[in-house]
Amino acid sequence: MTAYFLRRLALVPLTFLVITFLVYAILRVVPGGPIEQAEAALRIGALTGEASGGGLESDLQLDEEALRELERYYQLDKPIPVGYLQWLGAWPRKVRTRVPASTREAYEEEFKPLLELQERAEALRQELAGSQGDQVVYKDRLYRPLTEEEKKERADLLKGADELVKAGFGKRDELLVLLEPHALTYQAETYSTLVEKPEPETRRLVEGLQAAREKSQEIASVYGFEVDPSGSIYKLDRRFSGILQLDFGRSYTHSEPVLPLILSRMQISVIFGLAGYLVTWLICVPLGVLKAVRHRGFLDTATSLLVFIGYSMPGFVVCMLLLTSVAAKGWLPLGGAGPDNIDQLPFWQAFLERLRYMVIPVTGYLVGMFATMTVLTKNSLLENLSSDYVRTAFAKGMPEGRVLFVHALRNSLIPLTAGIGHAIGLLFAGSFLIEKACNIDGMGLLGVNSLLQRDYPVVLGILVFGVLITLIGNILSDLIWAAIDPRIRFEGGA
Repeated sequence: MTAYFLRRLALVPLTFLVITFLVYAILRVVPGGPIEQAEAALRIGALTGEASGGGLESDLQLDEEALRELERYYQLDKPIPVGYLQWLGAWPRKVRTRVPASTREAYEEEFKPLLELQERAEALRQELAGSQGDQVVYKDRLYRPLTEEEKKERADLLKGADELVKAGFGKRDELLVLLEPHALTYQAETYSTLVEKPEPETRRLVEGLQAAREKSQEIASVYGFEVDPSGSIYKLDRRFSGILQLDFGRSYTHSEPVLPLILSRMQISVIFGLAGYLVTWLICVPLGVLKAVRHRGFLDTATSLLVFIGYSMPGFVVCMLLLTSVAAKGWLPLGGAGPDNIDQLPFWQAFLERLRYMVIPVTGYLVGMFATMTVLTKNSLLENLSSDYVRTAFAKGMPEGRVLFVHALRNSLIPLTAGIGHAIGLLFAGSFLIEKACNIDGMGLLGVNSLLQRDYPVVLGILVFGVLITLIGNILSDLIWAAIDPRIRFEGGA
């Protein structure tokens, strides 16, 4: 049996690689990715902007430079096999690490030429900004605010850009990338356009800025550095950085590292899912035993009605009924994972408050598995009670309780344990519909929203946890199966 489980464990990495590669490849090729969504954002105004004067057709399209920039921004500029290996952490990728001020001060001589150029560029930038009023400097180029007439001409483009502005700071880089091909930028809460023919003095300052920037880049590249338009210095490295190094990337929509985000949501799903699963076992197994012992009796017939109702009614519907009836009267909370001040409450008070918030979601989880587990327990126990070994035990005078609970019930639990691996995966994944109905920020809600928003790092991060947990859960099911039934041995070609 040891050899069997070692083979199963050896198959886990291969299975993991195959599943994650297939999902990664599918996510890369399916339409509606982040770049397509960025293009769609530009066209949103086209549906409602015709009455406002319309916009230029060219404003609704991204040129090749903008597309390449977006691909680099979303790390989609590599072939699928290379991109997968980089995401996995088995292929080195280009990593930019910001050089802190303390490092620049410690190596003052090495950074001196670069810092002098930056000081010169900053002086030119200040002089340029001070002499141009409401005009702004971006990437060492001069921009002026759009006139009302120009805004009307670009109405569709600006409507699409407004969607990214409303999305918050996390979409700011994407907004600038989309506007730049159209000689536009968004600075100081204002849309501005490039000044094509500046005044001679202004041109001198702009050319000085551009020359200082080019020289900075030239010096920085010699030492393996990069200087961005804001003057920040980055160290360029090529290193392994992926899930094997616990680097799951950053979420596009949440603008934060994926791993802490998933772990915070997983904790919530595990608490509610595990509670629901344990309550299901505590209720359904005894009920199934009682129905088997009282087969075709009044109790069996009466409880069958509950089983059929549970089978026909989804868990999220039960949650919504309880929310609109019991919770609406103030007897239970209307949703959420717990009160906002739960961390400040004493232990027992926090525990009781958590229980109040868990009643409705756990009921939803219970209903979802209630019918299946109850009927499976009953039918499996009935089958075992009619077996020869049970009749032999009764013939030898063994007490009914011992025959029922030690022998028959033990073998009846085998079909239930076969689904433990799948159930463990569901515990960590959460239930989207129940979490949505009960306003719980768990893994299910995070996974579906990330999939709809094409937030690839989060989707793939959830996939990693889901695959590993399910594979390990299936092995755990086999172990429990073998422990319950001594007749089962995983040997030979098993």
